[in-house]
Amino acid sequence: MNDHRKPLGQRVLTIRTPENIELTYALAGPGSRAAAYLVDVFAMMIIGQIFVNLLISVVTALLSGLGPGSQTWVAAIGGLVAFSLYNGYFILFEWLWNGQTPGKRLLHVRVIRQGGYALSVFDTLLRNLLRVIDFLPLFYGVGLVSMLLTRDSQRLGDLVAGTLVVYQEPVETESLLPVLPAASAAEPPLPASALAAVPGEVVELVGIYLRSREEMTPRPRQEIAVELADLIHEASGLDPQAGQSVESFLTSIVRQSEQALPSSTPPPVEAELLS
Repeated sequence: MNDHRKPLGQRVLTIRTPENIELTYALAGPGSRAAAYLVDVFAMMIIGQIFVNLLISVVTALLSGLGPGSQTWVAAIGGLVAFSLYNGYFILFEWLWNGQTPGKRLLHVRVIRQGGYALSVFDTLLRNLLRVIDFLPLFYGVGLVSMLLTRDSQRLGDLVAGTLVVYQEPVETESLLPVLPAASAAEPPLPASALAAVPGEVVELVGIYLRSREEMTPRPRQEIAVELADLIHEASGLDPQAGQSVESFLTSIVRQSEQALPSSTPPPVEAELLS
C-alpha cells in the first residue's frame, strides 16, 4: 500500500491486490466528509423529530398514570432513542448501502476497508460507535486532529475499524450484472483455438476473481474484471460478445476452458461455479 500526492494536496492511495492489480483511490479530506456529515445530520433531524415525537407521545400516554415521576422516564427513554437513532442511522445506511449514507452518496464518497474490500457489519458498527469519542471535545475535535495527522486521513473510528473514506467515481454497471452460474443455451461457444491460447495461469486468476468478487466494492470489482478481460484479449483475441457482460464473459472463459480438459470430474473452479 503506497501513499502518493496529487496537486492541491489531494491524497491518493494506491492498493495492490493479491492478484497483482493496482487500484487507486483519492482519499476524502475533512471538507468533503464534513459536508456529507451535515447532510446526514439534516436528514437525521427530519427523521428523528418525527420518530421521537411519536414515541414520546406513546410513552407519555402509557406512563401518565404513574404520577410525577413519569416525566423522568419519558426523558430517559427519549435520550436513549435519540442516541440509538444517531448511531443506528450511520450503521444501518453504511451496511445496507455498501459504505455510504445519503450524505456520502450525495458527495460521492464511500467507506471501504483497508485493502479495497467492502465493509462488514462489524466494521461499520465499530467505526460508528467510536464517533462519540471523535466528536470530543466539540464539533469533531478529536476526529479532525486525527484526520490531519494520519497518513490516510483517518479519524479514530477509522483507525480502530481499519477503514478509509475515499471518493467514489461513477462506474458503469453493465459489467456488474448477475451471472448465471450454470451454462445456458444462449452462452456463445468460444473458438477452440482461441480458447486454448489463454494461459492456464490467467484462467486460474479469473477463477480466483469469480470466487472473491462478492467481497469487493463496485469500483475495484469492475476494474479487476476489465483488467482480466484485457489479459485474455492480448493472449487470444477473445472479447465479450455483443450484449454480454464482462463477468459473464469471464465465467464463460473459465467454464469452457475447464470443460475442454480431459477429466471426468469437474475441476475445482468449475465445481464451485456450478454449486
